[in-house]
Amino acid sequence: MPLGMKNNIASINAINHLEKAQKEMSDSLTRLASGQRINSGADSSEGLVMSEGLRAQIASVKQALQNTEFSMSMVQTAEGALVEVNNLLIEMRQLATNAANEGANDHNTMLELQYQIRSAIEGIDRVSQFTSFGNKNLLDGTYGTKGVEGNENLLFIKGTTDTLSSPPFSGYEVNITELPKKAVLVKNLDDESASGLTITLEEEDGAIIKVEYPENGTAEGLVNRLKKAAFEEKMNLDINFNAEEEELTIEHREYGLAKGFTVTVNKEGVILENAFEPKLFLGGDVNGTINGEATDGDAFILTGEQDNENTSGLSVAFLGDKIGNAGSVTIVQDALKFQIGTSANDKILMALNSTHSKLLGRGVYNISGFENLSQIRLTSAQEAKDSIRLVDEALDQLISMRSQLGSVQKNTLETNISELRASAENVPAAESSIRDTDMAL
Repeated sequence: MPLGMKNNIASINAINHLEKAQKEMSDSLTRLASGQRINSGADSSEGLVMSEGLRAQIASVKQALQNTEFSMSMVQTAEGALVEVNNLLIEMRQLATNAANEGANDHNTMLELQYQIRSAIEGIDRVSQFTSFGNKNLLDGTYGTKGVEGNENLLFIKGTTDTLSSPPFSGYEVNITELPKKAVLVKNLDDESASGLTITLEEEDGAIIKVEYPENGTAEGLVNRLKKAAFEEKMNLDINFNAEEEELTIEHREYGLAKGFTVTVNKEGVILENAFEPKLFLGGDVNGTINGEATDGDAFILTGEQDNENTSGLSVAFLGDKIGNAGSVTIVQDALKFQIGTSANDKILMALNSTHSKLLGRGVYNISGFENLSQIRLTSAQEAKDSIRLVDEALDQLISMRSQLGSVQKNTLETNISELRASAENVPAAESSIRDTDMAL
């Protein structure tokens, strides 16, 4: 057996084992004290990388959840204000319908109705001006889609979140390929043809009249009866007779494919070729492009198709009378941007367009010449009927805005909150399984 005189190998071995045991005990005490299996990169470099990445994700998820809940509160504030505007518009429609009842209303009644509708308009403007969330005005158009027309032939109606800003100087060019048309019937009518003639007129929206004219009557007398019946039924038709040319004209007052009327007669070859066979007369919608992209025409309003790259949801009214280049409209997109996810691209846009009365009810053809909701009056039955049309358009705009907000709230924000809450539960569990101390081991 060898005898070591200089080095005590047994002692060195004992010291090494002791130091190793002390280190393991120190590491165990550190894990127990901190509750973490990985306290430094030396414990597990790959585990540290995964754990720190998950920790960053956890912090981002918590903040994204707060962002989404805060955004939800803003959307609910805007929605609540739009409900009030909606209620005022419904009240205005009721007032206009009352004013249209000219047979029962006197001058004092019309003045009172006019006062009430002006008060309602002022209420709408107050909501538009003062609805805010923190320091942000929500419904004055600051955070919406704004448009400026290049000439009097175009009228900006609205844009959506999907509408992109146009080049600042050139804007989006509007090109018209087909003009809007009114439904019209122009036919010869003499006294012999009018004698014993029965005409039935029916509008597309349901109003209908039937005029039976006696034998030996004149064409002018028949047309006068037709005009009176149409007036009494409040039909949206202009009926005229040119005595010199012996020509009957029936024309719908509004443009568009959806605005038409049906004519039926009881005599072969008079006004229509076939007796007792209804014939439908329809107008036409404007057709064209905005920025070279496809549009849907409705009367004289062009709206960019949903899958358009730049002009999706952009509505512009064409007020001119010539095919070709109609000018340009400049669009500025100032929609609110919400960061609702953990990555840089997890954002949504929400356009809150103005609800001011000057921007509601635009682009509606009417005899009274009202250009927007702020101009409506109830001083005559015709103005009352035209006011109803503008209020209906304003209601459609409000319903569209509320629908978009509701869709964002339900399908985006609420869904995102549920997803983030699940992530806030599962991601920490994953991080814990990597980094936390297993007390059973």
